[in-house]
Amino acid sequence: MAVTDNFKPVAGSERMHAASHQVLNPTAAGQTVTATLIVRRTPRGTRLKKLEEFSPQARTPRSSMSRADFAANHGADPAELAAVENYAKSRGLTVVEANASRRSVVVSGTAAEMNKAFAVQLHDYDSPRGKYHGHTGPAQVPAAIADMVEAVIGLDNRKIPATHFVKRKQPNDPPNTVSVTPQQVAKLYNFPAATNGGAGAGQTIGLYEMETNSGPAGYALSDITSTMRAFGLPLPKITNVSVDGVTNSGASDGETGLDITVAGAIAQAAEIAVYFTGGTSQSIVHALQSMIHPDAGAPQPGIVSISYGWGPDDPSADSFSTQDLQQITQLFQDAANLNITVLVSSGDSGAFIESKTQAQTSYPASEPWVTACGGTAIGDENAATFVEYVWNDSGATGGGISAQFDVPAYQSSVKLDNRNGTGKPGRSLPDIAGNASPFSGYTQFINGRSEPVGGTSAVAPLYAGLIAIINSNLGVPAGFLNPALYSAADNAFRSISGPPGPQNNTYNKVKGYAATAPFNPCTGFGSVNGAALQNLLKTTLAAGK
Repeated sequence: MAVTDNFKPVAGSERMHAASHQVLNPTAAGQTVTATLIVRRTPRGTRLKKLEEFSPQARTPRSSMSRADFAANHGADPAELAAVENYAKSRGLTVVEANASRRSVVVSGTAAEMNKAFAVQLHDYDSPRGKYHGHTGPAQVPAAIADMVEAVIGLDNRKIPATHFVKRKQPNDPPNTVSVTPQQVAKLYNFPAATNGGAGAGQTIGLYEMETNSGPAGYALSDITSTMRAFGLPLPKITNVSVDGVTNSGASDGETGLDITVAGAIAQAAEIAVYFTGGTSQSIVHALQSMIHPDAGAPQPGIVSISYGWGPDDPSADSFSTQDLQQITQLFQDAANLNITVLVSSGDSGAFIESKTQAQTSYPASEPWVTACGGTAIGDENAATFVEYVWNDSGATGGGISAQFDVPAYQSSVKLDNRNGTGKPGRSLPDIAGNASPFSGYTQFINGRSEPVGGTSAVAPLYAGLIAIINSNLGVPAGFLNPALYSAADNAFRSISGPPGPQNNTYNKVKGYAATAPFNPCTGFGSVNGAALQNLLKTTLAAGK
């Protein structure tokens, strides 16, 4: 549409439309559309710590920043937030929410009003993943607020291709591999006992759950109860949090129950806050905002577990815009500065994500600000001894070299591979790994029926439970883990490499990466010795006093 001279484009707000995305017609003028404007950090605030500024030596029992202090120093300037609100209202839009901590102004209006407010022309599209509305070219805002607005998210509402847990197919695991409980794995991994009340007492674990192609996220309480009973444990304390009106569907999708019961079995005294959201980029941003910058009176997670992949971290027409990615990265940076630990599953299809020829990594596990969790298979258990292989059977541990993110400073201490196919360096993932094979998986009741479930989806909540115990035992948050993990070398890990097990994460004919000791882009450092990690974190905290 025609743009007046006083409008300026919002950088990175363009979205690709693949050839398979067919434009249908202009979006009906009266259709309701919701969008989120992200306002820059206050120009008067202090600078947030960057990746290279995080190190074990810099840890203190706390340079802990309160969320109120964070909002004042790194949130939006109230005057700029008001200016953006006033502009939206001047265009007839309704301000749904304005939040300085989240730096966001959520607005609602008709498609016709959105077209005029952001100088776009919304069209309806049809794609292999369903219909959506979007636009070509960038969203635009008036010059008077252009320097304040970093992103306009939501004008394009296509669904992100999210994936999660896997079920059993064909084994390639250690001998005598059988289904286990989370407590058994915790014992094998030498998780520390609770020393300050119950396991994870005083901690809140935030679990991210979203709509996928399979349907909405949810659980039946009867299934959670049956699963915990199968583990020999009581129900954990569960709090549901609705994002954008999305609630627990009430029907078990498998993933949600797996996250709740694994985290709850390990950190039995922690609060398990379950965040339900939709499948668009705006929904994802809003869920992360709710977990990292919660409202007063809402759960306050110190640990965030994400068991979903949102497609490859390579550019994709089905994935995010540049501005979406920038805002998600900034939210993970916020989490690190707030001493929130973020754990993300690395994916369940090895080096195969979207391309049938090029090895790819799963996003957001590729984010340098998160701890990526890969997969192993355990078996031949005898008291405290066991055998552990690379997981590569019904699925395979996700891992590789990011196409999007450079090598972070904390990985300078290890020898890294370059990316298959391109030979370029990048952030290597996963960082750590844990039990993921469905054949050594965890019994789950899904809509009344029992079956073992696995995937790296089971690893993120397992280690979320471990961090909850460590946080409670030490009395301070572990926070951003990666600098400490990479300072530990192999002292806190069980390196996983083949043979006799699988030697790489090649999957679906896409060449993966070799599992070699002590670190590799297949299983990272390997599985975690929980007590050794607690001792490491205790030492680095003491050194930072």
